[in-house]
Amino acid sequence: MENMLYELENVLYMLEYGVFIYFPVNFAIFFLFRQFLLRYFSRSYRPYSTGLTRDKAKVTAVIPEYGESLEIFERCIKSVAKNNPDEIIVVHDDKRKEVVDIAKKYGAKVISLSKRVGKRGALVIGWLNAIGDIIVQLDSDTIMEDNTINEIIKPFADPKVAGVQGRPMLFRTDGRIPYLFGQIIEYSRDIVVRALNGTLNVIDGKIAAYRRSYLLEIIRNFNHDTYGKRRLIVADDKALTYYANMNGYKTVYQATAVAKSAAQLTFLKFLNQQLRWARSGYLYLIKEMRSGLFFKMPGKYRFHMLTYLFAPFSFALALIDALLVPGNPTAWSWSYLAYYGFNIPIILYSLLIFIIGLYLSMKISFVILNLKLPDKMSFLDIITLGILGLFVIFPMFIYAAITHYGVSEWRGSSYLG
Repeated sequence: MENMLYELENVLYMLEYGVFIYFPVNFAIFFLFRQFLLRYFSRSYRPYSTGLTRDKAKVTAVIPEYGESLEIFERCIKSVAKNNPDEIIVVHDDKRKEVVDIAKKYGAKVISLSKRVGKRGALVIGWLNAIGDIIVQLDSDTIMEDNTINEIIKPFADPKVAGVQGRPMLFRTDGRIPYLFGQIIEYSRDIVVRALNGTLNVIDGKIAAYRRSYLLEIIRNFNHDTYGKRRLIVADDKALTYYANMNGYKTVYQATAVAKSAAQLTFLKFLNQQLRWARSGYLYLIKEMRSGLFFKMPGKYRFHMLTYLFAPFSFALALIDALLVPGNPTAWSWSYLAYYGFNIPIILYSLLIFIIGLYLSMKISFVILNLKLPDKMSFLDIITLGILGLFVIFPMFIYAAITHYGVSEWRGSSYLG
């Protein structure tokens, strides 16, 4: 989401005055090169067209639930029932009788807990009570398409596959901005997981599937996961992917297994969600480096992780560097216009350069990544998202890196004891 016109001004300014400016370097590495590389590796991706079928394995769908909208929860479980798994297990700890009634209406087995155990604990309880060879996990606000389970189990014909990522998208609940921002993230992730297929950095728990034998293999590590002396009770998606990659299994993407999850209601809720995810990313990057996994993974995996998590730091460095550059590239280019009689106030000119450049950068990013969003975005939408990305999301990522330990807590509930 860099400002393309400003980058061009910086390049021209450097060439004329021989002054080094970091902005174009940041733009080249963290924008252009990253986007082109992801697009290049994603082009070889093909989803499994054949593989494991329902007559060869039992499937259990596990749905952890806490405080979900009853209307959305019913849509979720109804969609799962239409996929006809061998078993549906709902693990809930919010003590609402309505959840039990809805789940049983669609033939689900309900495990009601007397105290809050968190999502990790709920998942563990679901695995231990499941009869399926394959565990399909989904959030309680996720609505499957009709053939999702048949598609997501196909890769398990390969015994080396431990986890499969389906394709999560969003449906709008309220706010337009969190919905559009969320959709861009999901469509961008589609490119990333295509590029990293086989060694995913995270299997998104909105819609995912795992071999039950793998889950039982890592269940104690998962349920007693720590960071230093702290007990990790969230970041479950990262943990499950981490242990699969660590143990030499394949983690793959099945783009034909589609489901839609609820977009965040407000931008603040969206920001809190992104903060949790960013903290998980930095925390597990450190865990991967400490364990050596990071250095065993393919180069494209390492490149993605570093450019994704350190892009906000690079942008901040570019801004600081720009303040130290003698003169001002924007004022320099404005002076040329003024010389030829274009007397535009420099503040207005700078704002114009920023807005047009931001719009072009976003549009070019969509083209490079071949993002075909399902919703039309206006000029104002694109500018708003670009500004929020640069001046809200990026600083939030830096804050997440500094406070990444916030993804863990001293306390935690354990089903295994």
